[in-house]
Amino acid sequence: MKTNRRVAVVIVAASVALGIAFASPAWARSDKQVARASTLRISDFPAGWTTSPATEGSPSKLPACRATVAAAKKAKPYRATAPDFGLSSGGTPTSRVANMVYVFPSVKQAKAYLAAFKLPSAEECLQARLDKSMEGSSVQATVETLDVSGSAADDELGLTATVPSSVDTVYFEAVAFRVGRGVTTLTTQNVGARFPDTASLATTAIARLKTNLATG
Repeated sequence: MKTNRRVAVVIVAASVALGIAFASPAWARSDKQVARASTLRISDFPAGWTTSPATEGSPSKLPACRATVAAAKKAKPYRATAPDFGLSSGGTPTSRVANMVYVFPSVKQAKAYLAAFKLPSAEECLQARLDKSMEGSSVQATVETLDVSGSAADDELGLTATVPSSVDTVYFEAVAFRVGRGVTTLTTQNVGARFPDTASLATTAIARLKTNLATG
């Protein structure tokens, strides 16, 4: 699994604005609690999957990533992070899923989050990070937009990346879905083929966020 060890991809979730939340009744859950309750759980995965503490890479210093890194810093107070979910075969990791949920003070800020990701710089940042991670190798990674239309969310976006190899091509997907003032993001990594369950996990995440926002 040499390719897996060499490749490190950080999908930076971003928002371009900060705000002050409206006061809630004492019995109501906080936005942070709503976000935490909306993350994926191990019960959402088939048997054999395991969890590990979520990992977060250092902010990139690449010029192409300046905008998303700055926006991510602003958005962090609104974020809840699920543990990392992983699947192995013969002791070798084959699949990985990460999930983050944001509950912003306003719909406007949630829209700004997606707007930052839809800029060309977001795709350029991912390409630059992959290229940097593969320096010294003949492997050429490719990044493209991913069509995730048709979901139950109010808005969505997606990126996909492929790192080819004669041994084990690695596929990445990064998707984000807005539900009102909340956003749920998924990043997946799979060896040998595109991860087959992105759509079903996204459906679960969207429904959970929608329910929690309505009852929170």
